[in-house]
Amino acid sequence: MKITQIADYSLPAQGGLPPTQNMVYEELMRRPDEVFEYQGEELIRTFPRMKRSALNWSLWLLAKTGHIGKLRVRVDGRLTTVYGAHEAILALKERVGLDN
Repeated sequence: MKITQIADYSLPAQGGLPPTQNMVYEELMRRPDEVFEYQGEELIRTFPRMKRSALNWSLWLLAKTGHIGKLRVRVDGRLTTVYGAHEAILALKERVGLDN
């Protein structure tokens, strides 16, 4: 393998995101007024060629590393986890009356 074939994101010092996580991150940043349910259909429709497991794993990792926000809320009477831009999560917290 040629050195030029190694993507920048795979070099720890570069601090970039892997391609799948980067796609998901960019989509969430384009939609700062929306949150997306874990295992939900909306993001799957946005990325029809992506496996559900890859999308869910990306959401989890992005939240774990602090790139996006995560919140447990009740949706239609059931407790679920939602992910979104930090701005969206803060707006949702305010809406449902949760303290930061």
